[in-house]
Amino acid sequence: MTTIHAYDAYPPDSDETAQLQTATPRHIVAPEQRFTSAMACLGAAYALSWAEFALTLAIGLPGDASSHPVAASIASRVLVGLLYVCVASRLQWARWLTVALGFASVALVAPTLALQWHVFPAAAFVCGAGLVCKFAASLYLLSPMPARRATP
Repeated sequence: MTTIHAYDAYPPDSDETAQLQTATPRHIVAPEQRFTSAMACLGAAYALSWAEFALTLAIGLPGDASSHPVAASIASRVLVGLLYVCVASRLQWARWLTVALGFASVALVAPTLALQWHVFPAAAFVCGAGLVCKFAASLYLLSPMPARRATP
């Protein structure tokens, strides 16, 4: 049984303090592990965005081909991929831009998932999984980043 010492006159028991410290182990995750997890989440989100694009093409283009901007969809995914490469290079501006875009995409796209589910459930599932990956990556990237490795 643990006792609480409410007055300064009683010195704390060293045995009780040692038991409390060993009873609650701390799970400390290194910044390198968080960065690796963030990169894995960004890679998964990037792959899911291409899968979502493929599903968009699979259902067919509405109307004529000029009504769906295929080139713009491809260009945006390529630019996001280049941004993720900059994050992998540990550039601070890319990290913060990725965090901002991740939170913005979750805030703007998540409310549309219910409507998407009624139209095309598979695409809504892929889009939702991508949003979860972006959100997780943004949370991981908010933590301190590991230092860059010096190149010899």
